Amino acid sequence: MRGRSAPPSLLRRLALCGALFLLASCGWAGAEDGDGVGAPGAPTGVTAAAGTATSVHVMWNATARADGYEVYRGTTKVKEVPGSQHMVDVTRLRPSTRYVFSVRARDADGRLGPPSRRVPVKTPAAVADDRSAPSR
Repeated sequence: MRGRSAPPSLLRRLALCGALFLLASCGWAGAEDGDGVGAPGAPTGVTAAAGTATSVHVMWNATARADGYEVYRGTTKVKEVPGSQHMVDVTRLRPSTRYVFSVRARDADGRLGPPSRRVPVKTPAAVADDRSAPSR
């Protein structure tokens, strides 16, 4: 006796139901956790300017959904600031040294967005303090 196979339309329906079940059990493809909104975008307009021989002033534009910002010197996080702040002074740097800074936005859930573009800056040479008395 020969066995019967299921009709092709039934097989398609079973395959579709199985696929839908897997999709539903794993979560909707592409959906984000929480509120359905992804991490904030990369900050734009990043600039870095030497303030003194040992400090650099880093500024950037506000980023949507940013609850805070992390400022990096190379790959090292050097500052964390609230979302209302869009600039920071990085201190304790070396004179006559090249640095590269970038900024990442963080949302209220702690998700970090991508880094901004990397901005190079060089601190100026240190100037000796004038410790002589004024002349007449």
